[in-house]
Amino acid sequence: MAGLLPRAVLAGAASVLLGSCGPSGGGAATSRAAASDTPPPQPSAPVSRSDAATAIPPQAAAAPPLTPVRKRQPTAAELLRDDPAYAAKDSALDALYQNAKERDPTGQVEREQALAVAERRACAGRACLDAWFRRREAALRAYVQ
Repeated sequence: MAGLLPRAVLAGAASVLLGSCGPSGGGAATSRAAASDTPPPQPSAPVSRSDAATAIPPQAAAAPPLTPVRKRQPTAAELLRDDPAYAAKDSALDALYQNAKERDPTGQVEREQALAVAERRACAGRACLDAWFRRREAALRAYVQ
């Protein structure tokens, strides 16, 4: 028995060394050592239902199809800041406001301006902003005429 132990250790070490070389390394020596000293390979463990439920199927791992991206409409604040047409409208409206303020001794124009600016800040987009400019210009022109 003492003579078999060193032989088994050598055979096991040889199979490890030759097995790590890949399929071309060792050939018949590896298969003999593996057959005599190591237990047969165990089949892979069956997949439990919980593991199967959490596994990602190949088609689910693929990227979703591309959908067209809708371009976001600019906000009213962005239009006032970035659009030269709205900047020109704002300048013209400011000139009307200054003229109306000079002609109004009661301070009514200033109170209306504060409310109008609050309405303009509540605008979400282009249509609201356009309507606000039309209303405000009409209100200020009433003071000038």
